[in-house]
Amino acid sequence: MSPTRTAPRKTAPHKPAFSRRRSNHGSSARRQRQRGRPTLRLVRAPRRPRLPFFVVSLLVVGVLIAAVAGVQAVVSQSSFRMGDLSTKAEQLQQRNGELRLEIAELSSPQHLASQAKRIGMTEPDPSTVRVLTVRGSGGGSSRSAGGTAGSNP
Repeated sequence: MSPTRTAPRKTAPHKPAFSRRRSNHGSSARRQRQRGRPTLRLVRAPRRPRLPFFVVSLLVVGVLIAAVAGVQAVVSQSSFRMGDLSTKAEQLQQRNGELRLEIAELSSPQHLASQAKRIGMTEPDPSTVRVLTVRGSGGGSSRSAGGTAGSNP
């Protein structure tokens, strides 16, 4: 049978936890090496370089600032365009009103009569007017301008 190794027992220290003497420190390290255990020492975690994070952060902030400036430029350009379009719409509405007024004046009976006289048109003699009636048109009674319905002179 092989001899079994047992873990050393821990005993309560006889001195206070915060001792100012360091003479036993070296001897305890020697004892641990003698037992076959490696000496433990404090190892600091490797520091990550901060420069890449800083550069990436600046790049992201720069892109965001450029995006905000671009959006602001588009919005202001759109507002100027909307102002121009609203001015143009007002002008077109005014022109539309003027054209409607002109149409009303040109289609008035007084204007039509004066234009007909200007080009030599005259009213016909009521005795020469012939009125035609079409059967089945559903128009009801027919009238003539001064003549009788259905008469042939």
